[in-house]
Amino acid sequence: MKLSHVVASVIAGLVSAWAVNPAFAVNTGTDLGERLTGSSLEPSFAPESLWLAQNRSSNNLSPAQQEQLDELLRQGEERVAAKDYAEAITTYQQAAQIDPQNARIFSGIGYLHIQQGNYPDAIAAYRQAIALDTNNLAFRYGLAYSFYNNDQFDEALATYREILARNPREANAYLGIGSIQIQRQAYDDALQIYEELVQVIPGNAQAYEALGNLYIQQENYDQALIYLRRGLQASSDKSNLYVSIANLQLLQDDLESARESLEQALRADVTNANAQYQMGYLLHQEGNREAAYEYLLRAVRIDPDLVPAQALLGELLLERELYLQAVLSYRKVTEARPNDPAGFYNLGLALWGQGLHAQALSNIELARVLYERQGDAAGAERASELISFWSAQR
Repeated sequence: MKLSHVVASVIAGLVSAWAVNPAFAVNTGTDLGERLTGSSLEPSFAPESLWLAQNRSSNNLSPAQQEQLDELLRQGEERVAAKDYAEAITTYQQAAQIDPQNARIFSGIGYLHIQQGNYPDAIAAYRQAIALDTNNLAFRYGLAYSFYNNDQFDEALATYREILARNPREANAYLGIGSIQIQRQAYDDALQIYEELVQVIPGNAQAYEALGNLYIQQENYDQALIYLRRGLQASSDKSNLYVSIANLQLLQDDLESARESLEQALRADVTNANAQYQMGYLLHQEGNREAAYEYLLRAVRIDPDLVPAQALLGELLLERELYLQAVLSYRKVTEARPNDPAGFYNLGLALWGQGLHAQALSNIELARVLYERQGDAAGAERASELISFWSAQR
């Protein structure tokens, strides 16, 4: 059993539900990058707390201004807790007008823009924070992360290097640089920075994990396994490393070893969404769809944004004629993969099963267009046939 980048599969048993003879649900598949989710291939961002509530004493403020500032910070904290980020930003901007020298207010604004995916404004806010407090590395990490997600890789690299210039033992800066080099497919440069990290901070488990996953991408599985096992020895948090080892074993068609690694990952951390997903994937490949379904359900409950799990779960939900749940899964898939025709095709199937015929046809038509753009004549023909069939049924 070889793992392909796009695994085509059809679902039997849909016909009885709505007499759609040509309706095959297409597995959107997962490429290697997606299957290595959570494996140090993307810069992480674990910012310090907003620190706003802890920073209510400010110089050069009158008692009235300090009281007004405290109230705004309190309101902002409440809005953050409610995930009302837009209002929280407005509140903290008002606080910044009262105390424009408070770097952590601007840092908090940057953090909230990140939560909204508004990276240009996050960049501006972090720059203001850094201008006020040049020694705070957390602000620079926020800036680098914002640059990365805004596809400003040169600026992100420069920011990580500024961090290393200030503190050469900042492991996360090395990992961030390596992630960007991988994004650029500059694998030799990524390898060099990870090896440098291992030399500067021997025994860094994240460095071993990153090296292992980089060698997996290069299909150098023996070297990958060496580094991942070193990571296991160095790390107290072994769950993700076991998942990476399971990835390697799946790529080598060693299903039994992969199962053992995933079981160890789940023993280490039952809330590891990637481990739950990979176990579901393995069971699905073996044909044990009932057990796979349970693991995939747990995976998306832990992490609703784990798109490969949503895609595979959507297929099983269609099998069970659970159309509303399938719609929810495939909406996640299409939001994350707006150029993937398979996601829109399957979303159309789920919508039709739910009785939303106009929306279903619209999504199948979008799938047809995307198939054509990608030169997939068979996919475009399948979508066209389904559109014709459904149109005749209305």
